[in-house]
Amino acid sequence: MKAAILYRHGRPLRVVDRPRPKPRGEQVLVRVRGAGVCHSDVHIADGTFAARLPLVLGHEVAGEVPGIGPVLVYASWGCKTCAWCRSGEEQLCPDGENAGWTTDGGYAEWMLVPSRRYLIPLGDLDPVRAAPLADAGVTPYRAVRRALPWLQETPTAVVIGAGGLGQFAIQYLKLLANARVIAVDRIQAKLVRAKDLGADDALLPPQTSKMPSARAVFDFVGSRKSLALAAKVVDQGGILVQIGEAGGRLPFGFDTVPSEAHVTTSVWGSLDELRTVVDLARRDRITWHVETLPLERANDALRRVRRGQVLGRLVLTL
Repeated sequence: MKAAILYRHGRPLRVVDRPRPKPRGEQVLVRVRGAGVCHSDVHIADGTFAARLPLVLGHEVAGEVPGIGPVLVYASWGCKTCAWCRSGEEQLCPDGENAGWTTDGGYAEWMLVPSRRYLIPLGDLDPVRAAPLADAGVTPYRAVRRALPWLQETPTAVVIGAGGLGQFAIQYLKLLANARVIAVDRIQAKLVRAKDLGADDALLPPQTSKMPSARAVFDFVGSRKSLALAAKVVDQGGILVQIGEAGGRLPFGFDTVPSEAHVTTSVWGSLDELRTVVDLARRDRITWHVETLPLERANDALRRVRRGQVLGRLVLTL
């Protein structure tokens, strides 16, 4: 089978032929049809995030399984015994495996999944189009859902970074909280897209100096500048949720964060949350932009994500 493999951090992936994996026990072999390309993949390829090499990247995976049909893969597999796993939060398991990070993922024609429980039937959804739901779709859903208590009486929210994840967040904020949403991005085309998806305002960074404060601020960038902006605009007693992983740090203290503001991170989503996102997609309650490239162009895809040259989500097709 063909697979795009990272052999060394900072070097291009190599598309090679390797034996098809053989399932054992409860394992399931998925014929991959689409694998989304995420900023986390770039961080792993560049060596910003540590990973065991060689490695097949890809945690946004959809494909087909005999007897089930089109499926979306939930790519965070816990130990099943710790408190996080018992509560259904396997993505927080300290001893878990993550496809495309600690074990081989979906930049390949075939992928091993530990159990059928991690496969979500897609029904009529196209697996190539559905692949980004596994991260770009579910991660902002979890972040928005956690912030809902702050959006009951004065539902104003700021979304920093209107790319693949931020575009979902705008829709969830409208759908779940009927919030007034202000989107911020440095790329005009993404701001146009944000407005099309329901954002009430869409601002370039230089336009944020007079932006009103907000009860909830979602930072899908995570750089030093984006976090500084988030801390500036979050309201007293509001919530700042960092989702982006661009390596920024936020100084914490009475002179840097508004009084009694809550500052937190939000990590991926649970299996149940992903099921909810798939259900929303099947009922046409959310939409998303997908551009496809063949697996052989995996390095081109990573390069474009690295440079911010993607409107929504790139998906490698196999």
